[in-house]
Amino acid sequence: MAKCIITEYKQVNSAFIVIDEDYQRELDQNRVKRIVANFNPDLVNPIKVSYRNGKYYVFDGQHTLAALKMRNGGKDLMVECKIYRGLSEADEAILFSEQNGISRQVATNAKLKALYTAGDIEIKNLLTATEAAGFYINFTYGQAANKIVCVAKAFQVYKKMGQYNYIEILRIIKDSWGGSSDSMRTEILGGIALFCETYMGRYKRKILVNALSSVNPIVIVRDGKAFGNSLSGDKRFAVQILSHYNKRSRGEKLAAEF
Repeated sequence: MAKCIITEYKQVNSAFIVIDEDYQRELDQNRVKRIVANFNPDLVNPIKVSYRNGKYYVFDGQHTLAALKMRNGGKDLMVECKIYRGLSEADEAILFSEQNGISRQVATNAKLKALYTAGDIEIKNLLTATEAAGFYINFTYGQAANKIVCVAKAFQVYKKMGQYNYIEILRIIKDSWGGSSDSMRTEILGGIALFCETYMGRYKRKILVNALSSVNPIVIVRDGKAFGNSLSGDKRFAVQILSHYNKRSRGEKLAAEF
């Protein structure tokens, strides 16, 4: 980043400001409407843009930019910008991932997407491990078969459990539900990861897969949430997985250790 030189503050026509979707989060229209509803011109910060290849790429302030245009009837207008020169796309992605705006911190999934664009080796290894298990990550919203949307949770499990165990956890999910979109929820991934961590070397994989495949993952999520405050976090869903496992086990049952 030492090569980056902030050259100037100046107004730029919004028509010439573009969004690099390789690292930017998707525009949240509800957030834009909230900014417009509570608009205070004294609190508007300059849009941060990178002048690269003859274009102005916004890397901090796309929602502010959209709000300004909305207030202007959807028409382009001159906006105050803080212009950076000499940044590569990867440099912009790093700055985007590190920003902590006063209105809202960048969502974790967006940070991971930006780090991937910046060439972060851990994020690339996460995607490689995910693909080895028969799933994929593309950092977009919307559920689909074999697609992991809960990227932040996946990265948490990957970091905690290691690559080998992460792949095995995903393969258990794949073998149980065939990669259905409902099986790739945060609650399912977190619950199975905790179950596998807790009973490592003691549970039987075949029994676990048979147990999971006999129940809809939505039921596990629903029943886990019904615990309310009696259990917290992944424990609510791991205990459901344990219950279904023990029902399928003809031998010694696993004791609750969450």
